[in-house]
Amino acid sequence: MALQHRILAPFSPARLTLHPTTGAVRAALVLFLAVGAAGASLPQAALAAESGAAASARAYHIPAGSLRDALSTFAIAAGINLSTQGVALDGLATPGLQGRHGVSAGLQKLLQGSGLEVTDGGNGNYLLRKINTSTADGGLASMPAVIVSAEADRATEGTGLYTSRNMSTATGLNLSQRHTPQTVSVISRQQMEDFDLTTLQDVARATPGLYGKTQGVSDQETTYFARGFALSHVNVDGLPLDVTGFNERNVSADMLMYDRVEVVRGATGLMEGAGAPSGSINMIRKRPTATPLLNASAHLGSWKDRQLTVDASNALNESGKVRGRVAASWRDSDSFVDVVNNTNGTVYAIVEADLTPSTTAGIGFSRQHSRTDGVFVGLPTLLDGRHMDLPRSTFLNNADSFQKRDNNVVFADLETQLEKGWRSRFAITRIDASSSTRNTTNSRVDGETYLLEQSETGWKYNTQQVVADWRLSGPVTWFGRQHDLIVGASYRHDDSDAGQSWEGAQTRVIDIRHWNPRAYPMRGGPFEPYNWGRKTDEKGIYAAGNFSLADPLRLVLGGRFGWYAQDVTGWYASNPTWRRDLTENAKFTPYAGLVYDLDQHHSLYASGTQIFQPQSVLDVQGNTLPPLSGSNLEAGVKGEYFGGRLNASGALFRIKQNNRAMTDEVNCPTGGAIYCARAAGQVRSEGVDLQLSGSPLPGWQIAGGYTYVLAKYTKDSVTANIGQRIATDEPKQLFKLYTNVQLSGSLARWNMGASVTAQDKIDRRDTAYLTQQGGYAIVGLTAGYRLSEQLQLRVNIDNVLDRRYYQGLGYAWSGGLERYGAPRSVLLSLNYKL
Repeated sequence: MALQHRILAPFSPARLTLHPTTGAVRAALVLFLAVGAAGASLPQAALAAESGAAASARAYHIPAGSLRDALSTFAIAAGINLSTQGVALDGLATPGLQGRHGVSAGLQKLLQGSGLEVTDGGNGNYLLRKINTSTADGGLASMPAVIVSAEADRATEGTGLYTSRNMSTATGLNLSQRHTPQTVSVISRQQMEDFDLTTLQDVARATPGLYGKTQGVSDQETTYFARGFALSHVNVDGLPLDVTGFNERNVSADMLMYDRVEVVRGATGLMEGAGAPSGSINMIRKRPTATPLLNASAHLGSWKDRQLTVDASNALNESGKVRGRVAASWRDSDSFVDVVNNTNGTVYAIVEADLTPSTTAGIGFSRQHSRTDGVFVGLPTLLDGRHMDLPRSTFLNNADSFQKRDNNVVFADLETQLEKGWRSRFAITRIDASSSTRNTTNSRVDGETYLLEQSETGWKYNTQQVVADWRLSGPVTWFGRQHDLIVGASYRHDDSDAGQSWEGAQTRVIDIRHWNPRAYPMRGGPFEPYNWGRKTDEKGIYAAGNFSLADPLRLVLGGRFGWYAQDVTGWYASNPTWRRDLTENAKFTPYAGLVYDLDQHHSLYASGTQIFQPQSVLDVQGNTLPPLSGSNLEAGVKGEYFGGRLNASGALFRIKQNNRAMTDEVNCPTGGAIYCARAAGQVRSEGVDLQLSGSPLPGWQIAGGYTYVLAKYTKDSVTANIGQRIATDEPKQLFKLYTNVQLSGSLARWNMGASVTAQDKIDRRDTAYLTQQGGYAIVGLTAGYRLSEQLQLRVNIDNVLDRRYYQGLGYAWSGGLERYGAPRSVLLSLNYKL
């Protein structure tokens, strides 16, 4: 059965029979968009406009060369779906295409001498096949279809692969993984479904080179690290949302909404502007389909984990020019920790319309709501830092505690196909997110091992962010060679605040050996003596090009000018006093990379990038620290096999960063009444990054990698710090492997998979204590059985060996923060796909 992926362009005027899902999608969209519009500040796009036929003549300028690349360029310019069944394109050439042509005539010209022909399947769908193919099987071979349109190269839904051929997160240019001069990874829709990766935390655990620390108020708060540095942004469709400071609590992600997650490791200042030299996470939203789509699932797992999801899409009118998609999920789950219960709800809706034969608009919104009852802030250690080895279910806080999180997003985009293969795209996103918490915290009683002082507190955090980006991209021919260019401009505004919203009436001393979480109901009240505010405005213009210097040699060159302004209040108890914290004007961020093709499958590359990042951390005088500045140097080799179905890479990297914030132990010792920081001289991170993803054999998917990172101080005013690691509670080595095999023959209804994640030891140390966790590996298993063509039963078992380990380490001076990893768990799911 052919895989069909839609290019953002109009359908032919032929009538499209509406599927029963159309009514449901229409009704759900009306409801969801009505709710979303109540809080939306984005303009509504016109959703109905007549367009001409997709077969209209257009001007094309496609040079001679690779047939695969030429067909990809033609498909995106013509606005068609172009698929093959049983046709190999590797090694085939085309004479190119110049001048104005209709779709059929243009394809025939491109296919001259290839031994291939094209058939029109209607509604903008075209099929390639060998000329004079035997009709015994309808002219169709049995091997899976190969998608050749540029959009299909990027989308992963429906491909069954654990990779994607092209991505644009690193440079904005549509490059294959092999020709992107940085380490990149993709977590595809298929991998998410096979291993039940339903949250961004799940995806990060599966991504090579990413490490998450979960030490916030609840387990849903995670800071992500790569190459020794925390990530500053989480991108959605290439638009960066700030997750520094308190904002990590407010930017959440249900993977139900996303086709895939693209990850770049190393500095990404070209596209993100200000940030850390760690990398970038880019979540790509699902788009509407013009053909009926219905996915529904029901999950039941350990600790009363229950989840229902539905995802439906279809054309909303007979011409197929207006399309819609709605998705929703609900989840209610207890935890392996006593008392804790989490509920999460998500809705997502998007409408897409072809306004003209070359222009497509999209508008949508999402809402995520989560609540945690029984906030778990961790376990204490012994006085010398050793683990208490308490039962993994131990809960030492108050059962009345809770955390609520709300995340509301509205977004819109407008994409226009221009002449000569150029494309314009404008996108804007607004996020309005908040969280509120009431919980109890425990602190050490001097000299006591099992007695803790418990107090009540409550906090609220809010962020409103607006991010917009416009980019123009396309090919040019200079000096007889074709190159790809992109120019763009971006804007980001962030208005965030925090405040203490609750304070307990008194503190109490508890004995953890006889603790009852329901013994002391929370009796405090509203209280806001401490507040904090931050406003950020960032503007940027950028340009990049993929320049063909010679047949085997490409230069990726780019740069960004950025304007950055940040105002902060500091902590205040009455009226805020705003002050300009930082101003950067026309800050230039360069990007350069060379890619040399060794042969048709392998490339060598080297790249250098830079980035800077303002800091909101305060020194002992109450002043913010100077901005961080970072650079990333990387060199490696990449391989692309089976037409991009399998990708491999190996890299060596070195990152330098100046002015990193570190605890000022002289003026603000750990565990003291206040916290302050100072700027370190310089830190350096070096290491190795290896990975493999895709399909090495038919029916076999694999994704994984190994990362070694050594990040240490190379300059500092405190001589003893030089040569020391900057964070010993982050592993130096990470290994991740996810694989799944579709069985054949009499077992063709089965697929079996396994996962392994491993890391080396971590520790927290001071002169008086040492807390550590040895290296460990976590093994998972998955198996799916297809009951029918549409219905599949799947079981996932995580931590099969029931490995007991600490995912987060505490401090000896603290009465909390230490966290166990989850024990063995089982999840049973029933999945329906139309």
